[in-house]
Amino acid sequence: MNNSSDNQKSIPSVFTEKAARSAEAENLSALRGSRRQANHEKGQHSEDIAASYLKKNGYIILERNWRFHKNEIDIIARDGSCLVFVEVKARKSSLHGFGCEAVDRRKQMLIRKVAEAYLIFKHHSLTGIPCRFDVISIDGGAISLFKNAF
Repeated sequence: MNNSSDNQKSIPSVFTEKAARSAEAENLSALRGSRRQANHEKGQHSEDIAASYLKKNGYIILERNWRFHKNEIDIIARDGSCLVFVEVKARKSSLHGFGCEAVDRRKQMLIRKVAEAYLIFKHHSLTGIPCRFDVISIDGGAISLFKNAF
């Protein structure tokens, strides 16, 4: 005589483990999303500080967070007759280095490409307008401006 419990089949563990992994992946994704949001807010705060600093030093802010595809320039401003593309980097402390050290050659190349796209988009001459690249490093409470950084 067959018992009804003998006829029940168990669900293979590969299916139940996958569901558990899926829940873990969702939790990780939510955590990454909240970290991304927190980093974005920190970046915006640092850029607000940098924009105020530039205004106090005579710059005229033209654009903030100007995007070209996936890349962006934090601040585009005028300093006299010069168009300035500004990268802002901030660190809570010097434990992981200074903010300005994060603007490596790869980052510089990306900023240059976005700057060229900006000039084309705004119908400026690629050679007729004086341009430069500045970096603002916010390290703890100290603000450093590096004019013509690259």
